[in-house]
Amino acid sequence: MLLRLFTEPAVRAHLGGPLSPADAERRVNGILADRTGEVQTVRASQEPDAEAIGLVWLAPHHEEADLEFSILLLPEWQGRGHGFRSGTQVLRRAFREFRLLRVVAETRSANAPCIALLERLGMRFDRSFQRFGAEQSLYAISNPAF
Repeated sequence: MLLRLFTEPAVRAHLGGPLSPADAERRVNGILADRTGEVQTVRASQEPDAEAIGLVWLAPHHEEADLEFSILLLPEWQGRGHGFRSGTQVLRRAFREFRLLRVVAETRSANAPCIALLERLGMRFDRSFQRFGAEQSLYAISNPAF
């Protein structure tokens, strides 16, 4: 499932296209090895043995001191609330346990479903800019405790 998240054209449509299997494996290994953030498998239900359907993680943003929220879901599971459920859990942990002051998310400005999810999670538009050959939008959410 993890490799499919990085090789599936529908998942990678706004992320520069699908990766080769070798590049996907390197990307997955890099995410799993990065201990500066949080990595969580998204499951079809809250049962521990439920089917894995995606991945949500926090990792250093490209040029910010903030950690960046990222989420990938298999296409057949998108739009069913799994991203919101898992995203809420990761953001709560970021603020409560890691005591982060702010979390950001970067997405292509044309990625309307992702933007809708970020806004539903409470993130707000910060700015837009060019990166990876397309207009990107940065969204941010601040720790409600501060």
